[in-house]
Amino acid sequence: MKQIRIFQSNRSLYIILAAIIVFMAVLNPSRFFAIGNFISMAYQIPIIAFLSFGSMIAFLTGGINLAIISTTNFTGIVTILMLRAMVGMESTAEASVFTSVVALAVGLAAALAIGALCGIFIAYLEIPAFLVTLGVGTLLNGVNILVTKGYTLTGFPQFILDIGNGLLWGIPIPFIIFIVVSLVLSFLLSRTTFGVNLYLVGSNPVAAKYSNIDVRSVYIRQYMLSSLLAALTSFVMMGQLNSVKANYAESYLLVSVLACFLGGVDPNGGFGTTGGMVLSIIILQMVSTGVNLLRLDPYLTQAMWGLIIILLLATNYIRSVAKERKRLGAVLQEVQSNTSHNRKSTG
Repeated sequence: MKQIRIFQSNRSLYIILAAIIVFMAVLNPSRFFAIGNFISMAYQIPIIAFLSFGSMIAFLTGGINLAIISTTNFTGIVTILMLRAMVGMESTAEASVFTSVVALAVGLAAALAIGALCGIFIAYLEIPAFLVTLGVGTLLNGVNILVTKGYTLTGFPQFILDIGNGLLWGIPIPFIIFIVVSLVLSFLLSRTTFGVNLYLVGSNPVAAKYSNIDVRSVYIRQYMLSSLLAALTSFVMMGQLNSVKANYAESYLLVSVLACFLGGVDPNGGFGTTGGMVLSIIILQMVSTGVNLLRLDPYLTQAMWGLIIILLLATNYIRSVAKERKRLGAVLQEVQSNTSHNRKSTG
């Protein structure tokens, strides 16, 4: 029964996914269904996925993380600077596995510190998440540009390159990481106290506070988790691009928010599932891949993403209005029925 309910809640996403597959089967079946195309998508999906998961985590309490892209770039910059500090600027590509792991750990710690900072401002100073993450994101962008001077920093060791480009059992390593992260995140949100508290705080923070939930702790851990996912994005990007820059992946903020809307995450908080997010991410990647295979203007993809957001907002508004009218109609019908019954009883 639970699986049936999950299928019904994501039914529209399955329909959209099937429509895209049929559409590409008609227009370009030989290239779209090629093994190489699916392998290419498997390398690209994790970047969209981790950023989208990070945005979803922020949305679950009615917040938002506008600093997620700048945190991603900041993590990469800190990682390569740590590599240079440990082995020298000219020898980063020959760094050992141990050195690489230490550098990645320092990058991850930097990302978690950014998340904790956002959470503290939101939890203790009660500043809206929009303003906090906008301010932190702007600050990080400035720091990133100041440190790199706008240049691209390159020269990662093979261990880090394998995170973004390697294969394991013939499967792209980034895709394996994506599957593991999706399963862990699903378990975390549905089977742990922290996950349940996230939904409760998003549904009603006042009620959650009076239910003996440490709301401040939830906010801090929430944005730390969102930043952790940004760090994972950075690790994959470093491996795929063999470089870091202050303004990489800036357009992906729109994609991550779109994936949340498409996946059924409530921006007001309290609802969102990993399953819906995975489907929406696959759909967005297929749209992007389809545009490329059809050799259309790549900027058309961004236009389509914006159009999808507008259509989703319009659809949700129409549904809410229809639902409200249906509810009011039922109430009026009940009132009329009770009035008629009272008149008959009086007569």
